[in-house]
Amino acid sequence: MNSSYIQRSAKLPPNDYDDNETHTAYDHCLWLEKFDSWNTFVDETVSEEVRMDMPPAIAARVLGYAIRVAPNDSGRNALVSDILACGKSPELLAGVAHFYVYGLCRIFYNPFNGLPSRPIPDGTPRLSLEAIEADQSLLSEYSSDRARLRIQTLLRDNNRCVFTGCLDYQQFVHEWKVTGGKVHPCTCGPTNVAHIISQSLLENISGINPAVQAKFEWARTAGAMLQHFGGFKAHNLSDEILHSPKNAFTASLTPLVLFEDLKIWLTPVKDVETQAIIPNTYRLNHYLGNEHIPFGIQDAKSEVNFRSISIGGIVIPPPDPQLIVLHGVCAEIVCKSDAMDYLEERYKDIEPFAAMTASGAVNELTRVLKTMQMAADT
Repeated sequence: MNSSYIQRSAKLPPNDYDDNETHTAYDHCLWLEKFDSWNTFVDETVSEEVRMDMPPAIAARVLGYAIRVAPNDSGRNALVSDILACGKSPELLAGVAHFYVYGLCRIFYNPFNGLPSRPIPDGTPRLSLEAIEADQSLLSEYSSDRARLRIQTLLRDNNRCVFTGCLDYQQFVHEWKVTGGKVHPCTCGPTNVAHIISQSLLENISGINPAVQAKFEWARTAGAMLQHFGGFKAHNLSDEILHSPKNAFTASLTPLVLFEDLKIWLTPVKDVETQAIIPNTYRLNHYLGNEHIPFGIQDAKSEVNFRSISIGGIVIPPPDPQLIVLHGVCAEIVCKSDAMDYLEERYKDIEPFAAMTASGAVNELTRVLKTMQMAADT
């Protein structure tokens, strides 16, 4: 296994870009990284929004690592243009970093208070391919997008966790009843739907200084960021993707949490000889280094494979490879830059009001008020 440990808050590597514009943009990141505090910029006006956000070094690493791990040349060129448009304005550079963390990376991060990952009720039936082939109306009976997606992903993923091969427990019970207990022994357990994108693409990006917003007028929604950096076509971007099989797969609970927390991600596997990407074949990566995978995910497979299936002419497609790649890019950005701490702080569950009387209540209240102020600014 690859043992590439992602050091928290690691400094940016040296500038090794030959292209003039990319080299200059990366130099801006290295320059900003030298500063520990926004108070250092005595000759520059730095807004309160920026002072309450990531420090200069973290913002610099967000931009620098985003250049290094961009999903494609188009995305890298778009980011380079954004950075060059800022010059060496700390306010503008901080604003662009804010867009990429809270606008782009945010949509792949789910702290489990969002709709997509709330557990699907155990009452969701387990249906076989044969049963749906015989009666396709079984799929259309479910008015809930989430229940229908649960069935679709279970069928396509053979009722198993894509990371471990663990059989869905309710499917095991179903097979036990159908066969009268004649079930081949296997590992089984609870599974759920894991989402690649877990947040709305239409949500406005909050906490931006008006001067930054005016400079980057286009960057108002997560969908705009996905189009800008990820290379997605505008007509493909809507919240319908949230409940599409292209955006989901079956996972056991532990890898599901790690995946939606951006602690693990998938990267495409290439043919050793031709270096061509093997379709629907991925390698699992862990933010602490891949040698940590067995400790967090028992029985993790060396490769994760997806497939499509056809049921009476209705195709259930595999997860979109562009989404999988961009999820991995965002995971690397927030983990390598140490922006994860700020993402988690902003979106973690707000404690009940009664908890405000407990130890540390002042710090918690300050955090909550900061989050509310960021949201109110838009």
